[in-house]
Amino acid sequence: MNTPELQRLSRLIDKSIAELLVRKRAARNAGCKTVRVVITGSDLTALPQTLKSLQALEAAGYVLRVMFSLSAGQSGLKSALLSEIKAFSDDDERLSLTDDSLYLPALSTNSLSKIALGLRDNLATTQVFHALSIKTPVIVTLNPELLHPSDSAFSLPLQARLNDYVDTLRQYGIAIKGREDNACQKRLITLNDIRLYHTGDSLRIGRNTLITPAAQDEIRRQNITVIR
Repeated sequence: MNTPELQRLSRLIDKSIAELLVRKRAARNAGCKTVRVVITGSDLTALPQTLKSLQALEAAGYVLRVMFSLSAGQSGLKSALLSEIKAFSDDDERLSLTDDSLYLPALSTNSLSKIALGLRDNLATTQVFHALSIKTPVIVTLNPELLHPSDSAFSLPLQARLNDYVDTLRQYGIAIKGREDNACQKRLITLNDIRLYHTGDSLRIGRNTLITPAAQDEIRRQNITVIR
């Protein structure tokens, strides 16, 4: 790259930084709430769900500061999302006290597992544990394979383990959104669904949801409470 090109690139970078600072100051002055968003994984099937969530936040008046994991950036999620929403990317910045909450839409299975195990070796895990340390609310929605584990290629023991990981995040104080609503929408509860629950758990289902006889036997055996 020759000298004129380097100077032009430098001016573009300076302009981008200046615009970013102006937007941040404007958001603070307007009293807007800021949500730090971390996009994880490379599953493009999660794009519609993620986009819908972020557009809803924007429509509600929130300012979004988005960060992308390496896999999300390489998969095309980054370019697809930033072309559809008004959020701006802060890839190099850490969650700060000016952020009102941390939101991880369609959290990848890999990041879910690492957070549950207490690992801090990627963008999502470091941001989550930093947010918890400074008492910033953390909100998570799950990716499709975690919302519908019985439809995934996961073995039953792995499904049960991932279910435990979701419970671990709740124990950390992380809000898990959407999973209860998804359970209520199922029209048929099978034995495989019940095997993901533990003795004494509660199962929330829709008013017209059917339960197979084998699932009913397992519900009685594990003393699971069914809430319609």
